[in-house]
Amino acid sequence: MAPDSENPNFEDESFDLSELDDSSGNFVVFLHDGTKIEDPSSVSVKKYDFTNPIVLSDKDLGQLKTKSQEFAHYLSGHLSMFLRTEFNLELEDLTADLYSNFTQSINSPSCVTLFKLQELNGVGLLEVNSHLSATVVDRILGGKGSTNPEDRGLTDIEKALVEDFNQIVLEEWCNQWKNAMSLNATIVGNESSGKFLQTSPPDAMMLVLTMEASFGDVSGPMRIAVPYYTMEPVLSRMLVAVAAGQKSSSPQLPKWHDTYNEIPVQISVEWDAFELSLRDISNLEVDDVLEMDNELLQNTNLRIAGRTCFVGEIGLDGERVAFQVNQSTAEGQKLIGKNNG
Repeated sequence: MAPDSENPNFEDESFDLSELDDSSGNFVVFLHDGTKIEDPSSVSVKKYDFTNPIVLSDKDLGQLKTKSQEFAHYLSGHLSMFLRTEFNLELEDLTADLYSNFTQSINSPSCVTLFKLQELNGVGLLEVNSHLSATVVDRILGGKGSTNPEDRGLTDIEKALVEDFNQIVLEEWCNQWKNAMSLNATIVGNESSGKFLQTSPPDAMMLVLTMEASFGDVSGPMRIAVPYYTMEPVLSRMLVAVAAGQKSSSPQLPKWHDTYNEIPVQISVEWDAFELSLRDISNLEVDDVLEMDNELLQNTNLRIAGRTCFVGEIGLDGERVAFQVNQSTAEGQKLIGKNNG
């Protein structure tokens, strides 16, 4: 039964490890896999907000960030051509946050464009810094792309002028998902303040992409926020495709062909180095016999292309000198693997 925070007898008994009495020694910490940690002081504990659940793993967010970096790169080039000047975009972050937190973080005044994806439910938000939007308008009207840094909302005429800019951003954003699902964004409205937005429930989880834009003498943030329930079918397809691509692109050993069996390969059998005095070496003559330790003979190296592949010992097989393989090295295992593949 969930505690009732409105009950006057209810007391919040939440705590973290720092509030426990370490001197008692009567508690232990368990990791998620059941591993028992005897010394809790060695564990870094991070508080978890159950009102803000993690909808994507760190690995999934990492893959989305990689895709978002590509999106920012292509969008930068597209907007540079549209404005006929260099337009730089840098990916700042990609996070999951509550709708209420996102709308509260929108500065006022700002330029917020509401858009709907025709194939999916929900309304997304494109937020562009008001000073940045005013500079875009100045450039569209033939200016140099510089404005006074005044905090004001756009007029109706300026909103109409900047709509082409916003449409390019949304089209490029949709293009990044084309391998997973074909998307088309339609602008359905705009606002100048976050407090007037009611496009999603306050506790809806949003995927928020933050970029830093700069051109001319102006820089400012651009953010795209889309409900997770809107993007879930697209993300599922994309992540499955990425995983399949990584699996198929994993390196594989080349297959062994029967024609390889007839290729001659030079091999050599060698012993590890042993010592002789300089006097003994200077006195060596034809027919001299070098005495070698028996253990050295039992650890003879068979080399292929200069690499030690097997270790064994030298002996006689009838009247022929023979080499008996006793063990294979890492290089030898690779050779065996290819032959068996």
